[in-house]
Amino acid sequence: MIIISSFLDKKRASAKDEMDYEKSFLFDVYTLVLTLMLLCNVVLNIIIKQYGNILIFVAAATFMIGTLLLPDRIRFKRTLLSLLFFILGLFIFYFDSISGKDCMNYLSYVSLTIAVAFFFDYIRDRWIIFFLIATYLTWFLINTLSDYYLFQFIGLKINPDHQRYVRIYKIIEITFCTFVGMYFIYRKERMLVRYYIEKEKLNAMIQKTDKINFSGELYDLAMSRNSLFITYFKSQFPEFFDNILKVSPNMVSSELEVCALLKLNLSTKEIASATNSTIRAIENKKYRIRRKLNISTETDINIFIISNF
Repeated sequence: MIIISSFLDKKRASAKDEMDYEKSFLFDVYTLVLTLMLLCNVVLNIIIKQYGNILIFVAAATFMIGTLLLPDRIRFKRTLLSLLFFILGLFIFYFDSISGKDCMNYLSYVSLTIAVAFFFDYIRDRWIIFFLIATYLTWFLINTLSDYYLFQFIGLKINPDHQRYVRIYKIIEITFCTFVGMYFIYRKERMLVRYYIEKEKLNAMIQKTDKINFSGELYDLAMSRNSLFITYFKSQFPEFFDNILKVSPNMVSSELEVCALLKLNLSTKEIASATNSTIRAIENKKYRIRRKLNISTETDINIFIISNF
């Protein structure tokens, strides 16, 4: 558990924002689910005595586990992600072809389509989604219309009893993947709802409070990297830094500067520009500030800083 917690902490620190972390987390979950299914196929092939396929499934499971070690900037490249889902579909097509229609391997297309719908953005990636789903449908129709003749020369010799085992497994697999898909949708909707609720709270707070009336002038000083920014900020919010240091005495100067910019409701990109830093560096600082001020991941850090200091 400690190792998993440390792994998740590193993931959160390296993520651009909460939405990015959520996507990375769910991709990890899907990777583990897919790996579990591949290992179940290893067991299934042992039961039905199809030993020639075991090495393929073991290699695929090992590869999927290995992707957890890749940085998200590589894992989430649309070209690589598209290639991964294409290969997974080809994987299903091949085993559906050689095992025959009675094994119902084509059901795996359903779980793969659910994952495609989640990991690709419909507006930005609609052509990728269309291509992948059209490809899955084409492969399914090829086997159906050809009566599984395409790979007949290497077809597996599976007796009726073993075919029944495969069908039962496929039904369990598709049911399990459907529940995983529902969980993904729930997580995504919860994240979106939380995001919009907190933004509405922030907008209402800005309209009702005079705490950031001076943000216009301070914003200009901050974005121009003017050395007088901190001095002028202290004149407008004289107790701000003292109040933060009362809560977290070990807060360093660079983190206090980020807190001041969060007080002005600046975005991560704006803070990076104002401090001449990278977005990743600012996200790491925000993560450390969260830990030092004990701000939960469900709370918008801008809202917390504005309303509490």
